[in-house]
Amino acid sequence: MEARRYCGWLRTKSAYLRSPTGERIFEAQSSTACYWCLKTQRPVGPDAMPADAESCGDDRGCFEDEK
Repeated sequence: MEARRYCGWLRTKSAYLRSPTGERIFEAQSSTACYWCLKTQRPVGPDAMPADAESCGDDRGCFEDEK
């Protein structure tokens, strides 16, 4: 199974942590995580949809890979 790709603009406090292979670490099951979009600086993305680990994948129109 391929790992879920998250938008490069999605952030939470744990999103600054990296795995040994360099991937950002998201704990999608965490009930205490507060997510935001770096593009909007809000808990919603440019498309007015929620910014969170479940929603901000490559299936969204505003998705951008990490640079």
